[in-house]
Amino acid sequence: MGLLIGKVAHQTMIVVDSSPLPVEGTETRVNAQAEAYEYMTTYKEVVARVGRTENVLGWYHSHPGYGCWLSGIDVSTQLTNQTYQEPFVAIVIDPIRTISSGKVNLGAFR
Repeated sequence: MGLLIGKVAHQTMIVVDSSPLPVEGTETRVNAQAEAYEYMTTYKEVVARVGRTENVLGWYHSHPGYGCWLSGIDVSTQLTNQTYQEPFVAIVIDPIRTISSGKVNLGAFR
């Protein structure tokens, strides 16, 4: 699980970087504690201070072997983030299906 960094140009989201969040997880659950949210806040402050023009545009995580969709918790997380930051996108990747099919298996949600 991590942050997507980039910019919006002509109504297009351009992701140029990503940054993992300090979280613990299993194949079916991620436990994002206050430390992860503090990291997000600090990251945004540092980016602004050093003059980078990119912003946090969203977040990513995986559903190994389960396909690309947003769980109820994911939807809640996405709605909370969209409330405070728009535009904001959620990317879900399934690394197991990616490997077995030979094609990147991911979904993007807003």
